Amino acid sequence: MTSTASHADAQTHGLQAHAGADLDARNISAWFGSNKVLERVSLQMPARTVTALIGPSGCGKSTFLRILNRMHESTSSAKLGGEVLLNGQDIYASGMRITETRRRIGMVFQKPNPFPAMTIADNVTAGLKLTGIKASRSEKAELIERCLRRGGLWDEVKDRLNSPGASLSGGQQQRLCIARSLAVDPEILLMDEPCSALDPTSTRRVEQTIAEIADEVTVVIVTHNMQQAARVSQQCAFFLASQGTPGQIVEAGPTVDIFQNPRDQRTSDYVNGRFG
Repeated sequence: MTSTASHADAQTHGLQAHAGADLDARNISAWFGSNKVLERVSLQMPARTVTALIGPSGCGKSTFLRILNRMHESTSSAKLGGEVLLNGQDIYASGMRITETRRRIGMVFQKPNPFPAMTIADNVTAGLKLTGIKASRSEKAELIERCLRRGGLWDEVKDRLNSPGASLSGGQQQRLCIARSLAVDPEILLMDEPCSALDPTSTRRVEQTIAEIADEVTVVIVTHNMQQAARVSQQCAFFLASQGTPGQIVEAGPTVDIFQNPRDQRTSDYVNGRFG
């Protein structure tokens, strides 16, 4: 590597270049057509912190997550109010490019979605082309190994990088998707129930990956698994939509407080399994 590193070089080696970013949602309301699904939700998601979004199905957690990287607006009937600030800059401000926002704020979905016609290696580097990042063959090789290591997958696939991504097990595919997300150097990684379809061993490995990347990438995870929320997160936000009302945050704070000393009885009831 030369001393005059190009922008591509910086991107290729970018996971060491920053330590996450602050994400601040302010007064977020959301609609699908005339159906209001979120009501003035505000939440600070600090850098180098794993934030877990918990609550029953249908309370707006996944909608809120999609708003954080502008996926909500991809639904034709969707509307939005409020602000999402990435290091103090509103991602919905005029002039903010969606592609750049989604590079900086990555997403891992509930169902693994590797590109089935691509090899394992090409899956990792797929985002480079989409975001216009150029890298040499050696830089790509280094990136592939580093991201697969960060995804907890390298030792399992290093001898078959040219096999199709779809040839992996479900848990391996999810970790491949995490590696693919990390390859474009996001500052935030959003995860929508990433372990809900995985076996316990794969779940443990994904949780290990979350712990390893959290000092470099701010993580926001939706989970219905209370034990997982307690294991992986430093702060929690409890969402609830009751009696046909839009989803709201009942309580947010340090995970240990949410689980051991909640301020609201509804939070206590939920985390202790009395409803939901």
